[in-house]
Amino acid sequence: MELKMNKFPICPIFIPANKLNYVEKAIKAGADGIIFDLEDSVLSNDKAKAREDLLKYLLRNNPNVIIYIRVNDINAENGLRDIEMLSELDFTFIIPKFENEEDFKKISKNIKIIPLIETPLAINNLNKIAKNEKVIGLSFGAADFSSMIGSEMSWDAMLYARSKIIIECSINNLISIDSPFMDILNTDAFENEVRKSKAIGMHSKAVINPSQINIIKKYFLPTEEEIIEAKEIIELYKKSNNGVFSYKGKVVDKPIIKIMENRLIISKNKI
Repeated sequence: MELKMNKFPICPIFIPANKLNYVEKAIKAGADGIIFDLEDSVLSNDKAKAREDLLKYLLRNNPNVIIYIRVNDINAENGLRDIEMLSELDFTFIIPKFENEEDFKKISKNIKIIPLIETPLAINNLNKIAKNEKVIGLSFGAADFSSMIGSEMSWDAMLYARSKIIIECSINNLISIDSPFMDILNTDAFENEVRKSKAIGMHSKAVINPSQINIIKKYFLPTEEEIIEAKEIIELYKKSNNGVFSYKGKVVDKPIIKIMENRLIISKNKI
């Protein structure tokens, strides 16, 4: 798995671009990435000031975590202004409501982007979107997607869309970011969704509250024992001249080696 971006956050947290004082608390809670949000969490009348304040903040501060910037819809003036003003910074942009190849033409700057997949049309055009050289990952927006297709936001209802995103990310060596879980107080349901998200192949899952961070790390990051196991298996594989062998009673072949290699890639994201 040679991802376009080998270092990526496991649990990036959304922080409103007009509430930059939240950054320190999020990092202390263990967030390994920040998604500065100029879209949903900022009122229309506040967007221009939030954009300017975010630029000033990022020019003066280094939060020492991976940073993404979610801009406004690029079909509207605010989205284009976000990119125009903030593109001088070397950060990745999350682009909401991204739907087709035509949307790339609206982005004149040479920037790295993560399309936010949250419409039926985006799912339908996913293979074309994922191939573009600007794209380093795909992010899922379950809330908007479920509202557009008229479904629940349950795991079963969203499984097809998630699976499509994971498959395209695998084909094109992109990172996948799962949609945040919106019911902050329902920790049991949240943990269940996190476990399933990891199980089907998502690389990370966005959060909206610091209380969600440790649960994501629990499932998405390998334990020290798992890291040691992966290293031992890969070393034995090399000694076996890349052949099939047994490890603690289990048959190991090339697909298992791939899983172990992926585990070590993920382990690099531990902080």
